[in-house]
Amino acid sequence: METIKKFNNLVGQYFKEEHHISFYEKKLGLKSKYLSKLSKKHNALPPCQVLLNKQIEYSKLLLQNSHKTIKEIAEEMNFEDQYYFSKLFKNKTGVSPSEFRKIKE
Repeated sequence: METIKKFNNLVGQYFKEEHHISFYEKKLGLKSKYLSKLSKKHNALPPCQVLLNKQIEYSKLLLQNSHKTIKEIAEEMNFEDQYYFSKLFKNKTGVSPSEFRKIKE
């Protein structure tokens, strides 16, 4: 579906700055909740999980391939603070960002 392709492209473009699904709905000209319905059908995930997956995957790359601190990565990814970022990261991956970095060294 074209709308989902556009959504996935927008996530790829704005995932660092825009963490609210309402931003993507507005960009696509969709009513609230319709993007969720489409995403669940075509991505098999709600849009918030598509976005979070992209954020976590990019964060993993930064942890593996840079010497940035976890705080710097959290700031680059536009999270409230490093503790919130670390909590989301651990919930999604099962390990903290610092543990992930040690495993991948």
